[in-house]
Parts: sequence; structure tokens; C-alpha cells
Amino acid sequence: MSKKAELIKIFQEFKDRYNAVQARVTEVRQSDAYTVTGKEQSIGKIMEEFKPTVQLYHDKAIAAIDTGLAALMEKWKANSAGRLADAGYQIGLGNVIKMVEAGAINDRDDMQNIIDTYKDDYNAMATIKNILPKSEQTMEFAGLIPVDNREYNKKLLGELRNNVDLHMNPSMAEMGFNTGYPLLGASSTAMSMDSMAEFVNSRLADDLSLIQ
Repeated sequence: MSKKAELIKIFQEFKDRYNAVQARVTEVRQSDAYTVTGKEQSIGKIMEEFKPTVQLYHDKAIAAIDTGLAALMEKWKANSAGRLADAGYQIGLGNVIKMVEAGAINDRDDMQNIIDTYKDDYNAMATIKNILPKSEQTMEFAGLIPVDNREYNKKLLGELRNNVDLHMNPSMAEMGFNTGYPLLGASSTAMSMDSMAEFVNSRLADDLSLIQ
């Protein structure tokens, strides 16, 4: 299972479990079978029993994000600095750089093929972009080069991690259960899970890199 699929599954499962527990709390609140004290005790027990589940899903989500980011950083390193010792790769790249610098690449498809070959090497892409001769045609070529979004990728994954800490922890779950509007509390948590799942689904690739 990809990191993307893993995270979406975690958010969906947690939403379902939270809503199920919220339904139990609402049932107790609306029941005539309990005294006020009995309701407080029953709800307290439900929340206490649910805390380990909240922590479990929190830890799963954090682990998926952290390991995904670590793998991305290793991939980025391997595709740039990791290739400096690859003589064959460097010779080929050097020849490409000379051709680009000399203005020998005039066909859009040829440039696209070069980009497809070196697109994961952000250092190579930056070098090629910087040496493109200044012309209307090469401005078009520059637009083909993918943006180096590694820092932005890390920033968004950090924000996702913060949202997990905010919305998937025992104290926040308890606050949702204790609100005077229990259905609103459930809705808010459900919306947070939906929002995070949608972000992962629409913005991230299987390895948690940003979709270009």
C-alpha cells in the first residue's frame, strides 16, 4: 500500500470510529434511563475507553507522514548529490549542458526528452534552465522545466502533520464529546478527516511528493 493510500485509509477509519463513539455519547445524553450523574459517568467511561484508539490512529498517521518524508528526502538526495560520483551520468549530463548552452537544442520534443531524462535531478534542471540562451523559443523551453518544489513539499507535509496533532489526539476528541452541541463536535471532526483525506488525494502522489 502506498503512503498516500495508507494515510487516506487512516483518516477514513478514524472518522468512522469517532462518529460511532460520538453516536454512543449522544445516545447516553438523550436517554431517560440515566441520572445526570449516571450520564456523566457513562460518557466519561466511553471517552476513556476511546483514548487509546485516538492515540493509535494519531501515531499511525504521524508515522506514515514521517516515513514518507524521510523516503522523499533520500530520493531527492540520490537523484542529485547521489549522482555526482556516477561518471557515466555526469558525462552524459555534461554533453547535454554543452548542447543547450550552444543553442543546439531547437526542437521542443528534443528538449522535452532531455527534461524527462533529468527531471528528478533538480540540480541538473536548475543548471539547464540557467544556461538556456535568451530567446523566445528557449523561454518556452524554460516553461517545460518542472518547478523545484521540495521545500514547499516539506512545508505542506509539516502542516499536514500539525493538523494530525490538532485533530487526532485524545484531548481534542474529548473536547468534541463534551461540547454542548455533540453533533456539531462530530461534524467538525468528520470534516477535518475529510479535509485531510482530500488534500492527500488531490495534492500528493503515492510517495507523498506534490503532484506537478
